[in-house]
Amino acid sequence: MKRLAKIIIIVLVILILTVVLWFFFGRGNQDALWQIVSQQCVPNQQQNSAPAPCIKVDLTEHYVLFKDNKGPYHDLLMPTAKVIGIESPLLQTEQVPPYFSQAWNNRYHISSELVKPPADQWISLAVNSKYGRSQNQLHIHVACLRQDVYKTLSEQAQDIDQNWRPLVEKLVGHQYLARKLTGTDLIREDPFRLLKKYVVAQGDNIGNYGLALALSPQGEFILLANRLNLAALNLGSAGEIQDYRCTVAGN
Repeated sequence: MKRLAKIIIIVLVILILTVVLWFFFGRGNQDALWQIVSQQCVPNQQQNSAPAPCIKVDLTEHYVLFKDNKGPYHDLLMPTAKVIGIESPLLQTEQVPPYFSQAWNNRYHISSELVKPPADQWISLAVNSKYGRSQNQLHIHVACLRQDVYKTLSEQAQDIDQNWRPLVEKLVGHQYLARKLTGTDLIREDPFRLLKKYVVAQGDNIGNYGLALALSPQGEFILLANRLNLAALNLGSAGEIQDYRCTVAGN
């Protein structure tokens, strides 16, 4: 038993070191998305009234919509300003645009691409933690839920209330916190601020968390958060609950 325990510890140490090395050296150009936004999409919109290579550039509302090349049904909503990620203090100010609300309002682009338009309950939004992302520009993933995640959330939705609590069942093998919103106004109940309030109460740092949004079968917004946990090989990547091929819609 002692030998087995030692082997397990060694394997865990190796895995953790691998993750740490990836974080510092394996993420490539971490400003690639910001360069696309600031050097291509926004200037093209300003000079030629064309958003390319983005799908959409809204200079009034200060965001762009970009089709990611990872999977056929996967968009990214990003600020036109430099906002590094979920840990940015800018997201906690009154002046910041309501990026989650904007992302949700742009979910129909994915619907228009699918042969069978997905129900709103199949769509999700996700932001990865500081340690679970590869880019240093805030980007909200807009994509369908994984089938297994959709099923689990549907089964547990009635047990989720308006307080952050751990889900009974794990999602994609990781522990998630969940809570419902009181309504459907993502401006009044901004997900970034709701998570920040919880994190501060825990004496924690919001940069350790991934954040996601989905709908219950009853049409209630559900927020999900997963925290960095290297021992569980969890980088706080909330995007793991998404399926860029939208299998849940029969594609």
